[in-house]
Formats: sequence, structure tokens, C-alpha cells
Amino acid sequence: MKLQKLATSLAIVTFSSISSVFSVSSAWAADFIFNATFSNGYTAKGTFTTKPGTPNSFSESNPNFPNVPFATQFLESTSLSVFDGTNTLLQTGSGVVNGISTNAFLRLDFDSSLSPNLTALNVNTETPTQNPYYFIGNNVLPDGTPVAPGTTDYNLFLYNRDTDNYTFLGSTTSIQATSVPESSSVISLLGLAALGAASAVKFDKKRKNEIN
Repeated sequence: MKLQKLATSLAIVTFSSISSVFSVSSAWAADFIFNATFSNGYTAKGTFTTKPGTPNSFSESNPNFPNVPFATQFLESTSLSVFDGTNTLLQTGSGVVNGISTNAFLRLDFDSSLSPNLTALNVNTETPTQNPYYFIGNNVLPDGTPVAPGTTDYNLFLYNRDTDNYTFLGSTTSIQATSVPESSSVISLLGLAALGAASAVKFDKKRKNEIN
């Protein structure tokens, strides 16, 4: 009975620690998501994945602008999907794939100690076959004039590279990225907790049978 109580107590302690595990995993997770709602009803959903060893704060940009493709320093991948006011998907694309960026204007500054933590951002849906394409940037004014990163609202544009035409679609004042927990760590912990509790109970039953 004592062993059974001990097993139950261990299981309770372990399961009650899950929230802490999520917090730790999130702090070190390599995958991030963000959502943005713009002033004219458009919305966007994005993701980015960092490479192993990336610090909690970093700045990614094109070191040889405007030349592409280029190898990124911190980002493994990015993706962006844009929706209209009826939540209909307009376009989706990945500017960085396997550590290689085809987005000449890529800019992503992340600081985990701040909120919002995306202090500078320029990501798009551009692919070799998509034109025009959508992009979010807080370094471009609504009329298409480029400015210093982080000095404007986060503006959403439809850009035609053939005509070099910017169509302003809406803006938002901030975008917060959220880390995705490493679910495998949590699942492993749950498995160990269940295994430990089951083993202790099984051992307790065996002892009772031997005594009887």
C-alpha cells in the first residue's frame, strides 16, 4: 500500500510539473509561429524555424543585398500565408528553405526578452512562380518608400516585381511570435511517469501475493 501511495504521489508530482516543462521547452524551442490582423481585415499567419545554437536574440538579413540566394545565419526556414477578410487563403510561400533564402529583402529581428519580440520584420510569400506576391514589413511606408527597419507599423503589401508596384493593404502595430514547445520532451516525460507508476504498483501487488 505504501509503494502504491508513493507511485501515485510521484505520478501526481510529475504530471503537475508538465506546465514547467512546457515553459522550459518553449524557451529553447526552434520553431515559432505568429499571427497578424491588419487594419483592412486581412490576416496573416507565419512561421520561422531557427538553426541549432541560435541565441535568444538575433538579427537576420541579407549580407549581400540584393543578391540571392544566400545562406542564412540563424533561420532554417520561414513561411507566410495571407488571408482576406473572409478568411480565404490568398497566397502562401516560403522565403527561406533549408537555410537558404530567396528573399532579397529578408529581415527578421527577434528578441525573446521583449514583447512584442519581433522588432524588425520583412517576410514574404514570394516563390519563383508567384508574382505578384505578398509581404509584411515594418521598414516600408504605405507608399512603398523603404525606411529603417522597425521604424513603421507592420504594413502588408501586394507587390508586383514586373512593374515594381506596391499595393498597400493594411497595417498592425505589433506582431508577437510564440515558440512551439518540444512536444517530444513532454511525451517522454508522460511516458516515464506512467511507466514508473505502473512498475511501482506492479511491484506492490507482487509483494502482496508473496506475503499471502
